[in-house]
Amino acid sequence: MIGQTLSAQKNAALVSGPMLGYVEHREVLLWLEVAPTVKKVAIRYHKINEPKNTQTIKYTGRLGQTYNPLKIVIGDLDMGTTYQYEVLLDKKAQKTPYPLQFSTKKLWEWRQSAPDFSFLMGSCAYVNDSIYDRPGKPYGQATDILANMAKQPSDFMLWLGDNLYLREADYSSVSGIRYRNQHVRKQPYLQALFASRPNYAIWDDHDFGPNDSNQTYELRDSSLQIFKDYWGNKSYGETDNKGTYGKFQWSDCEFFLLDDRYHRSPEGLPNTDMQKQYLGAEQLDWLKQSLLSSRATFKFVASGSQMLNALNTFECFRNYEREWNSLMDFIVANKISGVVFLTGDRHFTEVIAYQPAGGYPLYDITSSPLTSSPYTKVAESKEGKNENRVEGTIFADQNYMKLSVIGDKKQRALKIQTFDANNVEQWVKTFLAKDLIFAK
Repeated sequence: MIGQTLSAQKNAALVSGPMLGYVEHREVLLWLEVAPTVKKVAIRYHKINEPKNTQTIKYTGRLGQTYNPLKIVIGDLDMGTTYQYEVLLDKKAQKTPYPLQFSTKKLWEWRQSAPDFSFLMGSCAYVNDSIYDRPGKPYGQATDILANMAKQPSDFMLWLGDNLYLREADYSSVSGIRYRNQHVRKQPYLQALFASRPNYAIWDDHDFGPNDSNQTYELRDSSLQIFKDYWGNKSYGETDNKGTYGKFQWSDCEFFLLDDRYHRSPEGLPNTDMQKQYLGAEQLDWLKQSLLSSRATFKFVASGSQMLNALNTFECFRNYEREWNSLMDFIVANKISGVVFLTGDRHFTEVIAYQPAGGYPLYDITSSPLTSSPYTKVAESKEGKNENRVEGTIFADQNYMKLSVIGDKKQRALKIQTFDANNVEQWVKTFLAKDLIFAK
């Protein structure tokens, strides 16, 4: 059945999507990819209860290429309003087995308490593709988890890197990178999740290039452009500094999306080398100044690699001692409250706690894997009894997390739930915002 669906989708005008990208008070971004034969693309939309007041926006960009990922920004919308829409390809409405809707943000500031909200997050999604995979047992697992995530209510989805896996035949050429992005994105079991809520994304090595890749990757500029082509974040990098990094706000929280690859030095470079960098001087300064400027209750910093785990000898921000110390010192010196790190990569889930001198406990919440093979032997490794791990948070199987920011201003809390592939809750922890502040 899935094979038939894939075959039909391959020949369809709509290759993949639509996917919701960023959402703001008065505009949203819609992403989709169309076949080379499509000549016209448009979105027809109206408020959910006002079908007579339909508007149409036409796509005016380039079409007719082998790969046609495209974005349409719909602006001048009403705040706090739900809209229904349909995709028109060559004037023909595309049918989906799920509703196509989006809701703009509500203006709550100066009017009411910050709204509660929730988001899903996960990393390491491997889609088997036997022609390009290594021989032997498939590395990708069952994909039911992605369909189950679509059924889990939340306000948006945050993809934490390794959202696809470039193989040797992919990262050796630009066409290979484009193929892998298209191949993964068009899988039927992803479509409902993409359409059901806004999607924000960062990348890690397997989205960027080879395993453990860094700034020496010769196709890094092409890989950067393709990432931007296939995701719908509001911004990528700065005018004078390339990268995938950016930020967005949701209710009383802010999200800082880091680029841990484009400027990254090789992990093996000695920490005594002053040129060793994870984020690079410009991005690190952007993060510091952004955190300092933020008034958010929780300041979520998302990175593909773990940030705080001292026992992680693979890839970790803490292995870049100069930048790591600089950021920790900055947070303490400027008394920046509510910083929480969100990470992926490890093929198991855990929460690491680290309390810098004079500071409050910083948490590194790692969510992995979605469909990749899990690291089932972590408990037997040297990390098995990690003293910095929050008790009861390790889970070494397919999973995703749901994070909820709830409660009134004085009791604002972060609730963290880990769900397995069948949507069964495996553990839950709650942290209070008042515990993530500096003593006066």
